[in-house]
Amino acid sequence: MAKCKVCGKEFQQFRTTQNVCSTSCALKYSKAKQNKKEEQRAKNEKMLSKFDKEIKEKKSYQRLLLDARKYFQKWIRKRDEKQGCISCGSKSDLVDAGHYFKAEVYSGLIFNENNCHSQCRKCNRYLNGNEINYRMGLIERYGEEFVQQLEQIKDANRLKKWTREDLLEIKNKYINLLKN
Repeated sequence: MAKCKVCGKEFQQFRTTQNVCSTSCALKYSKAKQNKKEEQRAKNEKMLSKFDKEIKEKKSYQRLLLDARKYFQKWIRKRDEKQGCISCGSKSDLVDAGHYFKAEVYSGLIFNENNCHSQCRKCNRYLNGNEINYRMGLIERYGEEFVQQLEQIKDANRLKKWTREDLLEIKNKYINLLKN
């Protein structure tokens, strides 16, 4: 004897897979199983939707960071266009906005105008920033005290998680500066 999964009555099983006592209980059992599957599917979709939203937000955060950096770096190149490379002094057409303290390491200094200057691609990319000459270029352009102040703030600005609002504000600031 087996017990019906719907009504709880005992019944004679004709097959080992039989879970219910009658056709009416079989319909109820089937409907309950279907509802449970639909609830699980809805729950899974909700979780996937939440996961997709998190991925999209992360992507859009990265997109905001890249956009803010793009306009900041454009402005740096425009600001320094007549001065040449901070490290070697060359006036190349291929110019980057190079950071004295690397943006990858000092995230709090990515948008610091004193930490970023026009730099030829050779110095920035192929000579890994040409740091010794970069420092000498900073001293020549702004003085020893300027460089010491920058070096004093570097550790306090090593890690910074920019907010979405910060990035939008930075992006808009440099878009406006580029227009003027």
